[in-house]
Amino acid sequence: MIRIASLSLVGVTVLSRLPAQQTAAPSPTAPTCSITRPPLLPQAVTSFGACRSGPWLYVFGGHIGRQHAHSRDNMVGTFVRCDLDAGTDWQVLPDGPPLQGTALVAAADGSVYRVGGMTARNAPEADEDLHSTASVARFCPRAGCWQELTPLPEPRSSHDAYVLGDRLHVVGGWRLSGSSDGEWATTAWVADLRQQPLQWQPLPCPGPRRACALGAVQGQLVVLGGMDANGPLASVQVLEAGTGSWRPAPDLPGMAFGTAAWADGAQLYCTVMDGRLLAWDGAAPDWRTTAQLSTPRFFHRLVAAGERRLLALGGANRSGHLRSCEFVPLDGEGKFALEEQRLRAPTRIADRQALLLAGDVLWAFGGNRGTGSDRFAADQLAADIWRLDLPTMAVTTAGQMPHGGQSMAVASWGEPRRYALVGGLGTPTPDGPVRSLASAFGFDPRTGTLQPLGPLPQPRTQCELVGCGDRLWLFGGVDFTPSADGGSIAGDAAVVFRCELGGQEPGFTTADLQLPRPRRSFATAQLGNELFLIGGLGHDFAPAGPVDVLDLATETWRQLELPRPWVSPQAAVLGDRIYLACGGTMQGQRFTADRSLWSWSATEGFREQLAELPFAVRHVQMLAVRDRLLFYAIEGHEIVLRWLRLPPSPTAARRPVEASWRHG
Repeated sequence: MIRIASLSLVGVTVLSRLPAQQTAAPSPTAPTCSITRPPLLPQAVTSFGACRSGPWLYVFGGHIGRQHAHSRDNMVGTFVRCDLDAGTDWQVLPDGPPLQGTALVAAADGSVYRVGGMTARNAPEADEDLHSTASVARFCPRAGCWQELTPLPEPRSSHDAYVLGDRLHVVGGWRLSGSSDGEWATTAWVADLRQQPLQWQPLPCPGPRRACALGAVQGQLVVLGGMDANGPLASVQVLEAGTGSWRPAPDLPGMAFGTAAWADGAQLYCTVMDGRLLAWDGAAPDWRTTAQLSTPRFFHRLVAAGERRLLALGGANRSGHLRSCEFVPLDGEGKFALEEQRLRAPTRIADRQALLLAGDVLWAFGGNRGTGSDRFAADQLAADIWRLDLPTMAVTTAGQMPHGGQSMAVASWGEPRRYALVGGLGTPTPDGPVRSLASAFGFDPRTGTLQPLGPLPQPRTQCELVGCGDRLWLFGGVDFTPSADGGSIAGDAAVVFRCELGGQEPGFTTADLQLPRPRRSFATAQLGNELFLIGGLGHDFAPAGPVDVLDLATETWRQLELPRPWVSPQAAVLGDRIYLACGGTMQGQRFTADRSLWSWSATEGFREQLAELPFAVRHVQMLAVRDRLLFYAIEGHEIVLRWLRLPPSPTAARRPVEASWRHG
């Protein structure tokens, strides 16, 4: 069972009287972090060329659209750049031929070279007609145009290129010509960029391989990973300048098909498919892990991105092509790093959506539009269902709920994953008043549709839903009906509802189990076989008290002292830790936001991790996504995603990438 996210109402009877955002005083001992904003690629793309020249990041070509579909519609020749130092938007530059598996490198004079690649001549759905090219071209930033140069002696794609000193090297790849299997390249090439026209000279071949990467360390060219006719390679070879021959180097400790590399002269860095960033100094007997990509990817690129960090761009993973980029620290794995991305919201919603994470897709249900003086008017409650694809950063309206609503409770559990959405505040009948809801739905992320479950015995909002085995549990909450004088609360917040999902007509009933104390506007999190109920309100806006911990096997409770009386905290689990943020405290009916980030583990107890998050936390939701915390908010007409990279936990799970080896 994994609790995903739900957004509770904070003091619903006094929302109109809450003060503006306030910040708890930061701890003098907890660290802080600032926000960085990595670029988003203009579109989700893989097998493209990229390089850095001065402040400019250049990106050319690649494969777009559906994975493994190769046609004229799936390859692009777009050429763009952005100023990484200034954080500018992408500039559109003169395009070139649509190419996948090309290489893009920068020379010392600021010129950018495009080498080889693959093009498709077939229409969509027709038999593949794929051809590698020998084309080599140079882009001069001052002139703003491409110049065709001496082509390679033979066509190739799925190779890599590297400029070492004044010499352009091309290694690896294969030749595709029509629908036949590719011919592996058996020669490497080098050209002196000071001589024009280019004169290509042969180099020994380090063995057939493609989907590999080139780099350099201690002045020597290195080829890394890829695959040959037998499958993926972990081997690394170094071209010795004195002898002109290749010698073996330490193998990579992981699958390196579609790897990317970058070098600073003293250290060579590359990725493997589980997302590790590895480093080698040219002399050590093994590679060392220096960082972890939060989104494992392959057929991506690495470029320098400021002091002691890299930028991982695009590529693909098991969910498809990636539009996202992320900063990767070279020596700051023990530090916090916060990245922000902003997307245009598809419809007008202000806050209080329910969020479900299904694979790499984030679903958002309902919410409050926040456009009128009466926040609880029926026309303020949205019925929209949003679909946010995290790899492509595409967000759309994917459907409608049966009625408008906000603050529903959601759960995800089991393998294969199952999803449910219950309760909240809304309009149970088309012309009826706004009140707490008793509705319950199962959710199918494949179709984006809701299927009714049996209703709750009583309406509930400010509650938490948990799925475990074939049973759903609904904990806490209230039956709330808003009105002009604040509204009324009914029902016992200590009552627990459950739903047996194995029956023919599953529905909720009142369980024998009860909460140790009434609780609403709280968070839940599971570690092992224990469920933690954290923070919230009890009677009359008083803090709910200690953490109640439920043993799901024995259905018995124990308690933990809470360092602060949080109301409406968000909880997420990474490894062996529960993280807590985005709540606040109540004094009477006055809410004060708390920007600190805390964690709890069995070995450390409660620990303040960050004294102050660098953004307003009211109405912000927090989820665990791989090894990062994702903070989700709506600001005006934008969805704001803030990704917090945490110091590594030894038990944090790593999510593998599944690869296809057909074309690179």
